[in-house]
Amino acid sequence: MRKVGRFVVVFAAMGALFGLNQGSATAMEAFCFTNDGDDGGKSCYIYHEDKDGHHVDSVKFDAWGEILTVNDLVANGEGVVAYVNGDRYPGMPSAYGPQRYDLSIAEGKSVELKSCQIKDGREYDCHTEWAVA
Repeated sequence: MRKVGRFVVVFAAMGALFGLNQGSATAMEAFCFTNDGDDGGKSCYIYHEDKDGHHVDSVKFDAWGEILTVNDLVANGEGVVAYVNGDRYPGMPSAYGPQRYDLSIAEGKSVELKSCQIKDGREYDCHTEWAVA
């Protein structure tokens, strides 16, 4: 039993050291929908939220036109980065507004949309949704 207790203490210390509990976002909201005017397409939105339930960033893939929007909404020292099918698309600091990317993805192709928070070069609190171009 003592070994288990020591393991828990060591694991907690490592978590604190390596930032496993990093950042202020405590929740996440994500949804996908098909009624966006693009027959066969599916758009997805991902938001990280603070402890009060307010959105701190957003990553949006719109099937109509294959538009990716990465938006850091709050100047809190954290940022947001998106991945579309493994390709990285960084956001801008909140003072500069949303970063928009016009992607070229074949109609009907599955789109892996991943959103991560970032602070001091480290990505964390990632979430993935599946859209369709």
